[in-house]
Amino acid sequence: MSNKTVIQQVFDALGLNAEWTPLTRIDSGCKFVLDNEHILKSKLPKRCIGELSLLRSDVALIRRKSLLAFARRLAAELEGAIIRKRVQVRIDKKTISRYSYKLLMA
Repeated sequence: MSNKTVIQQVFDALGLNAEWTPLTRIDSGCKFVLDNEHILKSKLPKRCIGELSLLRSDVALIRRKSLLAFARRLAAELEGAIIRKRVQVRIDKKTISRYSYKLLMA
């Protein structure tokens, strides 16, 4: 199994592709990364892996930031990038930001 195959499996689990993916969908793929951490560490260079301990955090903000940083390192390994889009909506007289992400490949 090559690096590219492993990285593509992670992107599939996170739902990252050429379409906009909501942050909640990406966060749900965190379990796949944690379950396959040993495979990722054996197949990918250390500069891609980074620190994965924050993926176990109960705080959603910390977990999501760490997961997206990991996904961005994987995208950079394949000479791609992950971009973000923010949409603000009003719910119960409050403005809430909703984020979506998209994988761009060279």
